[in-house]
Amino acid sequence: MAGITNRAFRKICTNWGAQFSFTEMISAESVIRNFKVVEKMLPKDESNVAIQLFGNEPKTLAQAAKLVESYAAWLDINAACPVKKVIKKNSGGALLNDLERLGKIIESVKSSVQKPVTVKIRIGFEKNILDQIIHRCIKAGADGIEVHGRTVVQQYSGKALWDLKLSQYGIPIAVSGDIFEIEDFHKALEISGAHSALIARGALRKPWIFAQITQKRTPRIEEIKEIFTKHLKMQIEDEGENSIYKMRQYIAGYTHGMRGAREFRERFMKLNKLEDMEKFTEEFFNSFLMNECNDKVVEWIEESLDRRCCT
Repeated sequence: MAGITNRAFRKICTNWGAQFSFTEMISAESVIRNFKVVEKMLPKDESNVAIQLFGNEPKTLAQAAKLVESYAAWLDINAACPVKKVIKKNSGGALLNDLERLGKIIESVKSSVQKPVTVKIRIGFEKNILDQIIHRCIKAGADGIEVHGRTVVQQYSGKALWDLKLSQYGIPIAVSGDIFEIEDFHKALEISGAHSALIARGALRKPWIFAQITQKRTPRIEEIKEIFTKHLKMQIEDEGENSIYKMRQYIAGYTHGMRGAREFRERFMKLNKLEDMEKFTEEFFNSFLMNECNDKVVEWIEESLDRRCCT
């Protein structure tokens, strides 16, 4: 979720009921070289947020973890990212090809901080060696593990594996991958034996999925409009007006299934000023609500006519 789980989006998900979240992936080297830039990515006025670090040198990751520890609920080491530029640096998912190095990274980070340390992994690099990976993480002292049910080379293709038998390992393990609906959440937990489940792309599609799970509540269109407008403003407040383009990656989720959503998204992508986005958003949602209201009136009239014909 690099470039997605920034502070504004994390707060939106928390407002909808997310119980915890992760920062974007942060380079351990960047923390050490330019902490002032990285500081903008760290949690602020938030609770239960893990700081997600990546790299390949145990000492560098340990030093970075110590620098950001005070901002974090816990530290998370990424050994799962399948992005090529990360893999080329022997970081992220590439660490699953070198479990000895991964173990040393966990040990080094654990020895440098007081807060819990978790590890985000996949089931393997090219093939499923999950049991071997988990045992190495536990041996190194990991306090918890998050498992995405695909190999690194799969990236996001195919179906994520949930049948992972995670309850056998005796430490908190979360399952992730292909959790887009309430049913997916419950099935993933049941089939995997995990303690918890991570929702990533599912939250990007609809950040209110957390409310659907924890409160069994789906928001009204008016609420979606309000939260999207709030998201726009929070993005500007956190990262400045030049960051407004980042809202383009969230727009599909907020308008999924709505009449005229495709045209709205196409026009929205071309806007670059907050006031224009707010105005256009207001017009779209009001128009959608008006059409929805008209449809209900027509439906009511048709039902009334049918009843008259029957009597």
